[in-house]
Amino acid sequence: MVALAYIGIFAFVVLMASMSWTAGTQQSLSSLAKQWRWLLLVALWSQVLILPAMIDVTPDGWRWLAAVGIAGVVFAGATNVWDKADEWVHIIAAVVAFTMMAGWVMVVDSVCLLPLIVCIAAGRERWKWRVEVGLVISVYMALIRGLGVTL
Repeated sequence: MVALAYIGIFAFVVLMASMSWTAGTQQSLSSLAKQWRWLLLVALWSQVLILPAMIDVTPDGWRWLAAVGIAGVVFAGATNVWDKADEWVHIIAAVVAFTMMAGWVMVVDSVCLLPLIVCIAAGRERWKWRVEVGLVISVYMALIRGLGVTL
């Protein structure tokens, strides 16, 4: 289970870094779909691998936050494969994912929200990109700390 979590984290970081290096910083992570549609889908769906570890480190009664949050990531990623004719599905899935994942970090280890807070306070340019990256860092920090690895 821990190995799956690390594989999911590694896959996401490597894929997102490679897409970002070639496409540059976009308005949001989903904007990478213009150039890297299928690779973005693989990156986002790789987050299913961290779900068992997230559920394991989550206190009883709050495990649904992790499941619904990852489901939101999966649905938001799936909408990037289509033409986004109905962008509302993507927006709703992204908002659900963001809300649930931020709530999960607050429940598991609220100190790990610091990267998200710093990214929110960093300015107005490309704020969605920074907020998404800040949340990803916060989720990974809370997960790694919850698994017993000190940062």
